[in-house]
Amino acid sequence: MMDSPKSDKLKSLSQTIDNPAATSTTRPTIPLQENRQGKENKSCTNSFKKRLQPSKQMSKTPIKNLHVDNKSLHKRAHSPRRKKEPRVKAPQMAELRHPSPHQMLPEADCPNVISENILKCLSSILLRISAVKNPGSACDISSPLWTQKPQNHVEGPEFWDPYGICLEFGKRDIGPYKHLCAIDAKSFNAKRTTSTLFLLHRLKLLFRKLASVNLENLNHQEKLAFWINTYNSCMMNAFVENGIPESPDMAVAMMRKTFSKGAKNHEMVARSKYGLELSEPLVTFALSCGTWSSPAVRVYTASQVENELEAAKREYLQATIGISTSKFAIPKLLDWYLQNFAKDLESLMDWICLQLPSELGKEAIKLLEKRKTEPLSQFVQIMPYEFSFRYLLCT
Repeated sequence: MMDSPKSDKLKSLSQTIDNPAATSTTRPTIPLQENRQGKENKSCTNSFKKRLQPSKQMSKTPIKNLHVDNKSLHKRAHSPRRKKEPRVKAPQMAELRHPSPHQMLPEADCPNVISENILKCLSSILLRISAVKNPGSACDISSPLWTQKPQNHVEGPEFWDPYGICLEFGKRDIGPYKHLCAIDAKSFNAKRTTSTLFLLHRLKLLFRKLASVNLENLNHQEKLAFWINTYNSCMMNAFVENGIPESPDMAVAMMRKTFSKGAKNHEMVARSKYGLELSEPLVTFALSCGTWSSPAVRVYTASQVENELEAAKREYLQATIGISTSKFAIPKLLDWYLQNFAKDLESLMDWICLQLPSELGKEAIKLLEKRKTEPLSQFVQIMPYEFSFRYLLCT
């Protein structure tokens, strides 16, 4: 009996997960403009070095004693030397001698450093005006979808499940998300400002700096990290200034007020405000609008933004994907932005399997193989999006 194309594809996925090297090359990733530029610069630099070095030719014939003409040597020694023609500077060398304006600024005035400091300051303010003292104290915050905890639920930060996945699909390791600090409506108190006065003053100074930054000379990675930090900071600041909205509709209204009214999604905000030239699907796992279903907030740096986005993707999926013998649950966020990662639901499921940790990925493929004759709608469960207030902070 011949295997179906779908069965062959699932076997290929399973083999890919078993081979870490293959997995790294199979995973869809955002285009890394920095890598392409790096190769071009390296080629340019090597070419430039070759022009500077004297050519060395190896002769296979033995070297013979040559007759030296003393008169000719004397004539060359006393002949006027030609002036060296100026060499054309390689683009990379020119950039080193003439750095861009933002590179010449003091570190504290660089756009990326300002955006990082603002997000750190706002995170500190949120922690101080909430009742949360450390990540461990957040372990009693459970999913709003569940009013009662099952008897096998284990308390403690090492078993904390921020999205309530283990409650339905069984206890398992959800990765770094179990260590995050959570701030919800019960712990948030915008009037508790006594211990945050100096931070609020610092925040005001940082926002003044932010208002005068010049983004024209930033490269793609710098713009990307700046945008993510600034987006998350604007949303955080809206909650600090206005408090928690009483309904999801009010939360959406506050979001629209915070950003451009014409922007329908995160990417439109980025393109209109920060001049991003390339589409960046992985920002889906980096942007938080302060809801229960939002990804965690962390500070992104220009030099490591691609690696940080990859980590954000893997950690979010590990914490939000639910797998049992009969169900495959995915967060609503992936359903909304499906086209960023796959052409349809079937290929999205394959993509998810490749992003999960090895054992969890194998479990997911085993389920897909078992239910391959059934429509995906029979066993794929899309978890609803919860708009209630919550921040997960990487402290």
